[in-house]
Amino acid sequence: MSKNNEKPQSQFHYRTCHLCETMCGIEVEHDGEQIIAIRGDKRDVLSQGNICPKATGLQDIHTDPDRLRKPLIRERIDASKKSAGDGWREVDWYEAIRFASSGIASVQRQHGTGAAGSYCGRSTAHNIGALLGVNLLRKGLSTRHVYTGSTCDQVPHNFAWHHMLGHQFFATVPDIDRTDYFLMLGTNPKVSNGAMMSTGANVHKKLNAIRARGGKTVLIDPRRNETAPYCDEHHFVKPNTDALLLIGLIKSIIDNDLADLGRLEPDIQGLEHVIAMTQDFDLSQIASATGISVETIVRLAREFATTENAVCYGRTGVSMVEFGGLCLWLIMVLNIITGNLDKPGGLMFPRNAIDSLSATRSSYDRYRSRVRQRPEFGGEFPMAILADEILTPGEGQLKALIAIAGNMVLSMADGTHTETALSNLDFMVSIDPYLNETTRFADVILPPAGPFEKPHYDLFYHTYDTINWAKYSPALFESPDKVYTDYEIIGELMEGIRIKREPSFVKRLRIRITTWLSRRLLSVDRIIDLGLRFGPYGSGINPLSRNGLNLKKLKTHPHGLFLGELEPCLPKRLFTSDKKIQLAPAPMLDDLPRLKAHLQTLDAFSDDPKGLQIISRLTTRTLGWMHHSQRLIKGRNPVELIIHPEDADARAINSDSLVRISTQRGAIEVPVQISDDIMPGVVSLPHLWGHNRPGTRQRVANASPGASYNDLMGVQSIDELTGNAIFNGVRVHVTPIGVCDAPEARHHDEDVEEFVVRS
Repeated sequence: MSKNNEKPQSQFHYRTCHLCETMCGIEVEHDGEQIIAIRGDKRDVLSQGNICPKATGLQDIHTDPDRLRKPLIRERIDASKKSAGDGWREVDWYEAIRFASSGIASVQRQHGTGAAGSYCGRSTAHNIGALLGVNLLRKGLSTRHVYTGSTCDQVPHNFAWHHMLGHQFFATVPDIDRTDYFLMLGTNPKVSNGAMMSTGANVHKKLNAIRARGGKTVLIDPRRNETAPYCDEHHFVKPNTDALLLIGLIKSIIDNDLADLGRLEPDIQGLEHVIAMTQDFDLSQIASATGISVETIVRLAREFATTENAVCYGRTGVSMVEFGGLCLWLIMVLNIITGNLDKPGGLMFPRNAIDSLSATRSSYDRYRSRVRQRPEFGGEFPMAILADEILTPGEGQLKALIAIAGNMVLSMADGTHTETALSNLDFMVSIDPYLNETTRFADVILPPAGPFEKPHYDLFYHTYDTINWAKYSPALFESPDKVYTDYEIIGELMEGIRIKREPSFVKRLRIRITTWLSRRLLSVDRIIDLGLRFGPYGSGINPLSRNGLNLKKLKTHPHGLFLGELEPCLPKRLFTSDKKIQLAPAPMLDDLPRLKAHLQTLDAFSDDPKGLQIISRLTTRTLGWMHHSQRLIKGRNPVELIIHPEDADARAINSDSLVRISTQRGAIEVPVQISDDIMPGVVSLPHLWGHNRPGTRQRVANASPGASYNDLMGVQSIDELTGNAIFNGVRVHVTPIGVCDAPEARHHDEDVEEFVVRS
């Protein structure tokens, strides 16, 4: 409250919630630097007042006393190695940047530039400063050791787009507002708020609208999840069999002469290979493997193919599996052979106000990793090999790391193995606002400005828009002390590394001059302005144009600027060298024998009376990096194993049981929730928890630690086609070990129209 209990003098600030791809508009009511309330912005072009509870957690992050405001430097007990007993010293920015750049440069001088690497967590993509800084980081380090969180969930989508359309970020988006048949696999948009289908937090309304106009929605998932009530049909499917189901749908369409490539037929190559592929699979065998009957497969295929506007959409449930690459390829194939690519109501392509595609490079297999010989994709290697690249001696061994906005100990498979690797680095820099499970291994932590202390523009996630629009969010607060943004931190750090690495005085001087000029000429706002001016809605080089979009004009639209509905753009916008859609890329065809061989193992597992398969899940109130918000994690422990009553009875598991989940890799202990919303033979557990490691400063998260799903997974388990980690469909054993403490009252995940937080 204001001084002397005076009534707050409310001011209103409008911005985009940057926590996920959904990009909901929020209204922040504040009195000076005190936040009074956070609501959905009813005038926001995209979300129209809808938000999810997570947006309100931004207030907790802003005020969290555990959020770092100044850099920390590790004070080692033993100079030769890191120890759990090491302390931390708060320092000023000059000392921190100097120490960090000296440490990285020293490793590179001694072992070569390839001895240092970078890791960027997923939240990097939600932060324009960090995203722009990544380019500086990659150029400045001059290394092939580049890793991102995308290979934990996302990369199968990018892999399909690269090989079929020519660019890994040329994203296809379901035109949910105009479709009449929406087929979903391995997704829960009610909880994820659409994810790679940016709609604002109103997916449930859009699903209801499909039914209201006489359309149909179908969900296929091993769990009757939170989206199922908004669908006309839900079908259980056995984990890791979605690729087989998709082949069954495609086969049924082809065998029944229902395929129709539509207007893009002259621009599509490879249909004959798809036809040949389907002949190697039997529908009855597919039905047995998936748990979905032949009759249902044939019916769904016919409905999809004969509906004028239809779209098939899949997310992490079908990408974080052994055949994730094939799943996302086959989803594309299903949409293409029914004429639903680049068509209203089908899969469409947003037209971003800033053409980020032209500024990025798409590549595959230009070189290979030292460990396991994995091909690069988009200049990156899979996260699954990062730990072994650190621990495996030899030329090119990774000895120093710059980690940005990611908690790999909890997000990557086998956190214990990752911990061992990080503790063996010669030097590590973390750019992160928390001393968490990963940053505790750093030699220096550089905390960026808070969520309300820097401007925001969704440079990356406009790629997933369901409408064409743009929005700029200015900073709300200025910190009383000097706080660096992510862009400034990375810029200062890379300047220091390059200077300390360079023996030539003349070249060091050149680095200082060029970086000095770039800071003054290329601020974040200036880059946004240039991107808008030279984007599809800008005036280009004409300084006198009054019609083109620029940052000044965008700032006059605090609720966002609508730029039009999605429109067909192919084949003109294709990035393939021959301007053709590649329906049957060689890497996908070459991976099919692996899928066929997998069929032979399914019956053997089904005969195992103790075997279960585990799948991960999101919760409405939490993200991996939002467990510092008390309002989001209070109540009953969200880290519960959902198990079917039949499977619970067979193992003498009761509703108050504490159970051990075990794999060949490890074991964790969690309470249970018995529900017939999960199919028999399958269990489900939230991921990105496990805040029970020592040496962190995160009181809220540590008070509700949960257990790390990923500690059950092995780093060797990847989709061989894409390198993506396998987190779903893994075989586990579940046994009761005792009685769990009585949980607190459960939260209800009701629809959120307006969620107000009072101080």
